[in-house]
Amino acid sequence: MEPVNLLELSEADLKKFLSSFDHVFSDCDGVVWETRNPMPGAGKFFELMKRLGKTVHFVSNNSLRTKADYEAKFKSADIKEGYENLTIPSTAIAEYLKSLHFDKAVYCVSCPETVAVLTSHGFECKEGPEVGTYYYSDYIEYLTDDEEIGAVVFDSDFKVNLPKLYKALTYLRRPEVLFINGATDRYVPLKAGVLTLGTGVFSDIASEESKRKPVLLGKPGKMFGEFAMRRAGVSDPSRVLFIGDMIEQDVGLGRAVGFNTLLVLTNKTKEEMMSHETLKPDYYADNLGSIVPILEPLVK
Repeated sequence: MEPVNLLELSEADLKKFLSSFDHVFSDCDGVVWETRNPMPGAGKFFELMKRLGKTVHFVSNNSLRTKADYEAKFKSADIKEGYENLTIPSTAIAEYLKSLHFDKAVYCVSCPETVAVLTSHGFECKEGPEVGTYYYSDYIEYLTDDEEIGAVVFDSDFKVNLPKLYKALTYLRRPEVLFINGATDRYVPLKAGVLTLGTGVFSDIASEESKRKPVLLGKPGKMFGEFAMRRAGVSDPSRVLFIGDMIEQDVGLGRAVGFNTLLVLTNKTKEEMMSHETLKPDYYADNLGSIVPILEPLVK
C-alpha cells in the first residue's frame, strides 16, 4: 500500500485515521525541532493530539543531550512534560543491563551522557583513548584484552577513533562479552534539509569485523520499541502512531514493532520516500505544523 498524504484526506477519512490509534510516539530531532530551533507548529500539533484524547510520548536515538538541554528544547516548542515522557537509548541500555544482573565493567564507545547514565545506575565504565598516534605499530597496545570487560556499548560517540575500535573488537572476540548498540543512525540532521554522516557507520564496522550482531537498544531495534511501550504503559503496538523524519530508523522501528507510521518530510523528499525499496510509511506530511489546520476544526 502506498503512503497516504494526510493533507489530502477527506474529513471522514481523517476521522477514521484519528480513530485508528490511541497513543502518539514521536521522534524529536527533525520532527519537534531542528538543531537550534523548534519546528513551527510542532507543539500545537501535540497539544491537539492530547485534546483529541491521545497520549503523547517521545522516542529519540539522541542520548547526547543532557536533561537540562532536553527540557529547554521541549519548553521552546511549548511541550509540557516532554522529558518525563521521553525514551532514549542510554536509559534502555542501563535497564537492560540491570535486568541481566550485569556485574562486570562496560567498555563504552559512547557519548559522555550515556556513560553518566550507566555510572548513575552503578555500572563501572571504561573509555578511551581519546587520541591515537600516527605510527601504526604503536596500536598493538590496543589489542590487549581486559578480562574485567563484560560488555561493549556503542552509542553516539562522535569522538570515535581507531584505538577505540581496536579495543572494542578485542573485547568482542570473547563470545560472552555483550555487544550492545544504542543509536544506529548512519546520518544525522545537523540542519534542516541537510543530512551528514552519523556514528552508526562505526558500530556497523564493529559488527562486520566481529561478525556479531549487537543487541539493538535504539531505533530501529524492536527491543527498544518494546521498552518504550513498557515505559509508556502501552501494550498494543497497533494502537500507536509513530512519527519520524528518517526512513530507516523511524519507519523501520514502526515496522519492527507493529506501529502505524507517519513520516514528516523535513529531511527526506517525497521522491526518496516513494523510491525506498523496503520501507514506506503509512502516512506522510510536510511537517507537523502542516497538519495543525486540519486538526483544529475537530477539537471542540
